[in-house]
Amino acid sequence: MASSPSTVFLVLSLTLATVSVVVSAQAAAAGEAPSPAPTGPLNLTEILTKAGHYNTFIRLLKDTEVSSQVSSLLNNDRNADGLTVLAPTDAAFGRLRPGTLNRMDAQAQAELVLYHILPKYYGFITFETTTNPVRTQASGQRGVCTVNVTTAGEEKVNVSSGIMETTLGKNPLREGHPLAVYSLDDVLLPPDMFGPAAKKDYGAEAPTAAGKHGKQTASSSSSVAATPDEAPSKEADATATAAAGRMATGWSAFAGVVTAVAAVSLLSY
Repeated sequence: MASSPSTVFLVLSLTLATVSVVVSAQAAAAGEAPSPAPTGPLNLTEILTKAGHYNTFIRLLKDTEVSSQVSSLLNNDRNADGLTVLAPTDAAFGRLRPGTLNRMDAQAQAELVLYHILPKYYGFITFETTTNPVRTQASGQRGVCTVNVTTAGEEKVNVSSGIMETTLGKNPLREGHPLAVYSLDDVLLPPDMFGPAAKKDYGAEAPTAAGKHGKQTASSSSSVAATPDEAPSKEADATATAAAGRMATGWSAFAGVVTAVAAVSLLSY
């Protein structure tokens, strides 16, 4: 029996209505899907622990309480500049002369850690347009300590302290404002601590395996990687110190307490 036009129209209407309901249900389900859970406060030591092979750097961060200063800055909405951490691997510390860290007091260890932290977020590609010298969170005899950064294409970034030159790992441990974390195969040696004019001898002017992974550069008595003529002016240093003051102020208060118990060995080698 042939269907009447009214019957055909009714069937088509019901079909279209069914499709409409299904589509609406799918759209509603998509709209009601839970959003990704918040990542929570940034934690540098957790990032390094998850990556593995950074136990010595993690211990230094904790023992010197620099990790607390970093967390405070990272989770402060007013810190728009962010931070960049250059994290030496356990193998990097292993290439230092035995006992190097033991010869450092608490303040020296803190300055070594701060020398591996830049008070600004640097994505890997932004290093190509970075102006040298690049400031660190450490300070020395002549003010803020710096490093020099050079690039070779988009996949290689070299960092030099004036004594040691090493290369950033190609794959960041974390990259995304406000924190970038990169791996280093060698420990950057600040000239103020390891150069000819250093007040104390930490015995690490020549890492035991520098020729294999890192490259020694000409020693400098300056606290910065630049030559004296290129050293930042007092006014520029004051500006940089103010920018980095959020961490330095907290560290200054802490240094007096930690130095009083510096006789306790923080690390054993």
